[in-house]
Amino acid sequence: MKRIVVFLLCLLLTVSVCGCSEEVTVYTVEEDGITFEVNTESGTLSDGTNTYRYEFSGDSDKYGIEIRYPNGSTYYWSQSGTSGHGGWSDDYDAELYVDGGTLCDVILQKAPAPSGSSDILAVVLLIALGLFAVLSPQTVWYLEYGWRFKDAEPSNLALTLNRIGGIVSIALGVFLAVS
Repeated sequence: MKRIVVFLLCLLLTVSVCGCSEEVTVYTVEEDGITFEVNTESGTLSDGTNTYRYEFSGDSDKYGIEIRYPNGSTYYWSQSGTSGHGGWSDDYDAELYVDGGTLCDVILQKAPAPSGSSDILAVVLLIALGLFAVLSPQTVWYLEYGWRFKDAEPSNLALTLNRIGGIVSIALGVFLAVS
């Protein structure tokens, strides 16, 4: 039992350390032959000549983007799944600056991935089944094979393999949770 508690504490420590990864705030993107520098912390986007301010909300599947050009004009786009809509202010000039659609594409290249509730369910299910297999390998063996035979007992190898399977299941669940 002590080994299981130590293992779970080590697993918890690993998950908490993995969650401390630092997010990149400045990166470059090549789009339509132009190299853009994007600063997510300050909300700016530069093509080397002009600097545009932007606001991004949502994730790569459902989002809203508003871009403010150096002359004060704006371009905006909202997307939800496969449908979207957008527009621009009256003083927007696509010939003077980079097109708003191109700037949206640049911003979306590093947009956060959507987080689905099915992923959370899969993670919880994998970790729960893994813990069950680690804590009670004999019950898992019985549910898999033991019910088929009268007065049967699992071998030590069968119990060890059930524990290893549980550890793999927990590790997979943790990997899915942090990625």
